[in-house]
Amino acid sequence: MSDELPIDPFLAQLCEGYTEAEVGEIKQYMAEWDASTYISVAQSILDHASRKELEPLRYLRKAHNFNKKGAVRVPKTGYRRDGSAVYRKGNEYLIVRPDRFGVEKIVTYGVNDD
Repeated sequence: MSDELPIDPFLAQLCEGYTEAEVGEIKQYMAEWDASTYISVAQSILDHASRKELEPLRYLRKAHNFNKKGAVRVPKTGYRRDGSAVYRKGNEYLIVRPDRFGVEKIVTYGVNDD
């Protein structure tokens, strides 16, 4: 019996084609995310980046660089029934959910093209 942890196939796919430094950056940004309804954080990022038609590292950078300062938070305090909150600034939005320690983790990032 092996003591090795199972490899997340989504993480392997997410890191495919990136340099070692870029993989480090991806893993750093992943710590800011919540898997929500996905099997893993990597699966969530792959799906959201694909749906938003962005390269995954670029998507992670955009979400990481979203500036909550000056953003409108819905609801202003607390969380919606599904346990999430939305930050909106201009046409961008960031949906977050608190982890078990109360730290807000990213669920998704996007841009409304209205």
